[in-house]
Amino acid sequence: MRLGWAAGRRRRLPFNLEDAGSHRWEERAEAAVELLVGNVEAICSDPAAGLRIADFGAGDQRLKRVLADKTDLQVSYAAFDIRPQADSVVEIDLRRELPAGDFDLAACLGLLEYLRDVPTFLGRLAARYPAALLSYSVSDHSEPLTKRQRKSRGWLTHYTTAQLEHELEAAGFGRVAFRLVSQGRTGIWLVASHSSMAASSSSASSSKS
Repeated sequence: MRLGWAAGRRRRLPFNLEDAGSHRWEERAEAAVELLVGNVEAICSDPAAGLRIADFGAGDQRLKRVLADKTDLQVSYAAFDIRPQADSVVEIDLRRELPAGDFDLAACLGLLEYLRDVPTFLGRLAARYPAALLSYSVSDHSEPLTKRQRKSRGWLTHYTTAQLEHELEAAGFGRVAFRLVSQGRTGIWLVASHSSMAASSSSASSSKS
């Protein structure tokens, strides 16, 4: 009986790739882009000059499509994933390294849940990039998944909204904007590194004087 039950179980694809066509993923990407567009001047002094975006955990490059369809932002886009789904996506294990090159913003949508050491990863992001656009399925939803359910999805951490914000601050990021999607299950943060915020403040003070 146990063998039959095990054989009949549906094996989930890594990183929940069977959900790639889900409206939730589309909603998340659209909400992230809206958050970015509405606050782009807070992270970029001259948006007209263009924004260099590194999409970490890019999947099928949904973010690239939504940026092109929903905004007039001038974007230089590069995609990275541990399991590339297109030739234009660079294979990389972000747990071990970050890509070479300079970017203005690191996008991590649907990525943090699969990292065991989130604080270290966030610290590396804050040290390299002026801003980041992040999502996380928070555990303090009104009808939360149990830890067992989260683990069955391959998620390795169980942060509440406040706990993740604490980790962002400790890593060196300050919150620029935030919103919840998927009926409050997923938080999206636009954050800027403390060093870039200090530089922007200094620049603004100099221009006034």
